Amino acid sequence: MRMVWLVGLALTVALSGAQTGGRTQRGSKQQDDGRVPIAQAAQEVAQKFKVQIIVDPTLTARVTPTQADTLEKALDELVANARDVVWRKVYTNKVLGMEPTPEQILSATRALLTIELGGVMVVNPRTATLNSFVANYPAPSNLEATLEQMQPPFSAKPVYVILNPRPQQMALRGTPSEQFAQLQQQLFELLAKMSPEERSQALRAGMSMWMNADPALRNQMILEGMRMSFEYWQSLSPEQQREMMELGRKFFEQYMGGGSGY
Repeated sequence: MRMVWLVGLALTVALSGAQTGGRTQRGSKQQDDGRVPIAQAAQEVAQKFKVQIIVDPTLTARVTPTQADTLEKALDELVANARDVVWRKVYTNKVLGMEPTPEQILSATRALLTIELGGVMVVNPRTATLNSFVANYPAPSNLEATLEQMQPPFSAKPVYVILNPRPQQMALRGTPSEQFAQLQQQLFELLAKMSPEERSQALRAGMSMWMNADPALRNQMILEGMRMSFEYWQSLSPEQQREMMELGRKFFEQYMGGGSGY
C-alpha cells in the first residue's frame, strides 16, 4: 500500500503547506507577520485621532497597522493593499433625535458610490418632495464651515467609512451552507469559462486571499478539510481508490519525478 501512503502524505503536505505558509523546511513555528483584521487596525486609528470610523463588517482583509502621523495617511495605508477597498469622508443630516446608525451610513455610502449617473432627481409629485444626487461635485475649501447653515443642516463632524463599494452581483438564498454551495457552483462555472492563463491567475489570487484570512479560521478549515478528505477516501469503492491512486502516481511522476509502484 505504498501508493496509499504517498497519497496520504501528499494530502498532508499540501494542506499543512497551506497552513504554515512561511514555515521553514525544518518545521519551525510560523512567525507572526504583524497583520491584523482591517477593522481592528481601523479602530486603533479611530482611537488615535479621536474620530469615528465605520468598517464594512464583510471585509476580511488583514493589514499592517499604520504608524502614519495624519489621519488621511493612516486611512490611505489601511486600504492600500486591500483590493477594491476604499475610504470616504461622510457627512450626515444634523437632525435631533435622528442619529443614523453605522449600518445606515454604510448602506447609504455604498449606494451613492455605485450610482452610475452623473446626476439625477427623483420627484414624488404627490408630496412635492424630491431626492437628488450629483456625482463629483467640487467640494469648496470651506465646506465644513457651511454645513450647519445648509437647509437641511448637516453635521460638521465627519464619519469615516471603509468599504468595498461594489454591489453584490449574486443573490444568494437559503441557509449559509446552501449559499456556500451556490457560490461554489458559480465559481466552478466561472473557472470553466476561463483560459488556462486566467485560471492560473485566479487560483493564485485565491491562494493569496486564503493566506490573508484569519489564522484561527484558516487552521480550523484545514483540519476540517483533512477530516473530510479521509472520510471521503473511506467512502470510495476499491476500484475508485485504485483510480485515485493512479492519478496520484501520475501527479508525482509529472511534477515530482516520483517512481511507480504500490
